[in-house]
Amino acid sequence: MKNAGTVLMYNCSGEEFSKLKQIFAMLRLRMRPVEPERYHVPLGDLAVGRGEPGPAAEPISEAMLVFCGMGQALLNQVLEVIRVAKLPPIPLKAVLTDSNQNWDTRQLYAELLKEREAIAAKKEEKS
Repeated sequence: MKNAGTVLMYNCSGEEFSKLKQIFAMLRLRMRPVEPERYHVPLGDLAVGRGEPGPAAEPISEAMLVFCGMGQALLNQVLEVIRVAKLPPIPLKAVLTDSNQNWDTRQLYAELLKEREAIAAKKEEKS
């Protein structure tokens, strides 16, 4: 049975994430937990299981998911199942693209934080 895609998972251990892991398994998604020793490895390499551990980096402080190698329809299905399951929110989510596949974890994390701040600022302007 072929897997449908891969999810890089950051800070997704513990009881609160067991349901999320069940959902990913049900959808035949490969789960790759990323530890701080692999934060220097490009995302594209992490997605296929490559990359040697290095010195442990400062861990990122929140959960983050990176969806790799799945089409738009499957991605939409995954996000909808997560929403319907009423899981704890994971605001930091990204899709592996040609543009970010050579980034490391720190670069992606910084970009997602900037994006979140920009969205919050836009909401602030509207209210």
